[in-house]
Amino acid sequence: MSEESSILTGIFGGSFDPPHEGHSGILKSFFKEVPECKEVFLIPNRQNPLKGEKLSPSPDIFEMLNLFASELDAPIRILDLELKRKGPSYTIQTVKELKNLYSDREFVLLIGEDNYANFHEWNDWGGILNEVRNVFVFRRFSEIIPINPNLLARTEFRFLKNPLIPVSSTDLRNSFSEMDSGSDASEYPVSQFQNRISESILDYIQKNGLYRK
Repeated sequence: MSEESSILTGIFGGSFDPPHEGHSGILKSFFKEVPECKEVFLIPNRQNPLKGEKLSPSPDIFEMLNLFASELDAPIRILDLELKRKGPSYTIQTVKELKNLYSDREFVLLIGEDNYANFHEWNDWGGILNEVRNVFVFRRFSEIIPINPNLLARTEFRFLKNPLIPVSSTDLRNSFSEMDSGSDASEYPVSQFQNRISESILDYIQKNGLYRK
């Protein structure tokens, strides 16, 4: 199928534990800068091979992403194929699986600047670049993303101009776990998480007691 007739689709993977306003900003910037992209697949992973984080149960992550998607005015779809996979989640596996499932689509990948910095260490990173049209790198810490010298010869990378929103899933999990584990979950101060996480997701975290020690 030619590029002209295929549906350009983004792949955005991560823990999304929990999804937050930084993710919203990334997606809004991506759709603005890449208007030809018709949809983004959000793919939560159960086990990142480069991280040893203990994540929330898969149903909770999936439900928080449903809340996240319902509030974001953008064509996004949540897929649980990595949550169902046993063992570490490798991007090359996911991309190939998606291409088999959605043969009418052409894919681009969204990654953060931290992942761009070690992309050359990913499992079959050259194979990933052969399977997607482009890799869009979003900013997390820097106004200007430092160039990875190991990837200078590759032309697939594009750099987004998304706003820098000082929030991460890890920081949010730490904030929740540091709170008094004996307090009622409904007592989480909304003001402490304003502009970091939506109220609906905060409410879900409270009601289900996620991230408590």
